[in-house]
Amino acid sequence: MKIITKSIEPMHFDVLHQTITDPYSPQAYKRRIDRAVAKAEENGFSHLVIYADREHFANLTYFTGFDPRFEEALLILAKGIEPILLVGNEGYSYCTIIPYQLDVVLYQSFSLMGQERVPTTKNVLAESYEKAGINGSSRIGLIGWKYFRDVEGSNPDYMTDVPHYLVSSLQSIVGKERVLNATSLLINANDGLRTTVDVDELAVLEIAAAKASRGVQNMFLNLEEGMSEIEASFYLQFDGNPLVAHPNVNFTPKGVLQGTASPSRHPLTYGSSMNVGFGYRGSMCARTGVYVYDRADFDKYYPTSWEAAYVPYFKMTALWYELVRIGNTGKAVVEELLKRVPEFTKLGIGLNPGHLIHSDEWTNSLFVTHEEIELRSGMAIQCDVIANPPGHPGLHIEDGLVIADAGLRNEFKAKYSNAWKRIERRRKVMKEILGIDIGDQILPLSDIQGVYYPFGADLSTVMAVER
Repeated sequence: MKIITKSIEPMHFDVLHQTITDPYSPQAYKRRIDRAVAKAEENGFSHLVIYADREHFANLTYFTGFDPRFEEALLILAKGIEPILLVGNEGYSYCTIIPYQLDVVLYQSFSLMGQERVPTTKNVLAESYEKAGINGSSRIGLIGWKYFRDVEGSNPDYMTDVPHYLVSSLQSIVGKERVLNATSLLINANDGLRTTVDVDELAVLEIAAAKASRGVQNMFLNLEEGMSEIEASFYLQFDGNPLVAHPNVNFTPKGVLQGTASPSRHPLTYGSSMNVGFGYRGSMCARTGVYVYDRADFDKYYPTSWEAAYVPYFKMTALWYELVRIGNTGKAVVEELLKRVPEFTKLGIGLNPGHLIHSDEWTNSLFVTHEEIELRSGMAIQCDVIANPPGHPGLHIEDGLVIADAGLRNEFKAKYSNAWKRIERRRKVMKEILGIDIGDQILPLSDIQGVYYPFGADLSTVMAVER
């Protein structure tokens, strides 16, 4: 596999004026609840108790379309009961976006400090648990943000990130041994409910990724020497849809190494390192590189970096896309990258080479070496390999995709024809311009999928594979 540069026409895109926050149908949420309750029963749980706050909302949103934003919330699910949702003062109004009937309970301890707490607030938890049928014989599956592995504690099933006062309120009824972490039911990469998307979720992810990638491309198109990070961030074209993470735009080596730093006043200087990371909920598009016009200037500032870092990094990225397919495993992808790109270990890659995404930016990762996790249809995946090779500028190409078998592809094409046309264009760019031999199963969601500008001031030159 030979890595080259190739000339292209700079890409321009229209702004995509679409929302990503419309709730799904009532039937979609009810199907999710039914699957979760059945899965809970299979694992010996009588109830699922799902906690969410402003940052860690995704598991609750999956069942409701509601996220607590300023506050916290608690959802109780069990066979034969109407779902019970406990919310704070502001959530009590906002939760009317939920498109189906459920039992909404005002629990003012979830409200912000200084807001009203009526005297009966202290009774709400116990009354809600009783209404849900939670008693001494119940076995609770507690769902927060994370589950834990044996290497993290002696009793990982009993470790939880849910606030202690909520955990202890359940333990006081059922006992400590009957409240267990059940978050893996939703986000385990093998079979978690949120790790396989359906056709309608795929459509939302596609909109989010298209919007984010168009914003990143627009920023690149408008970069000028001397422009500050905060000025450059204006061109991301943020439109009010919820973000998946804080945007980062950095024009200094220190900022690039910090990884998630917000834009500041640092000016863009010629020859400098630079990065951008921007994503709406369900997406992330990121690039790290240097701001020069051509290879001659690149070599002037970084005389050994092209062959030592840039060529192996892009080779690794191209191979990653060609290895991601149904039936392969994340472990096999990692092992093959290590085998075929011997420089891999010298590129300063600290995190997994890719991960799952949903309404949260990093749901889990199957690209691990401690277990075999099979790639399957419906997985939403980020190609996300952050490299900070010692002595060289950082590199990062991050875009999202969904793996889809023929059934999912045909369903999506029939239901979302405009989005399918965008996907077809991206596939054509990857195969015919970038030379990356992706399989039919790969549905690129970013409008600049795999596109890397090695000379950040020249958007007519990209890295590519020559066969």
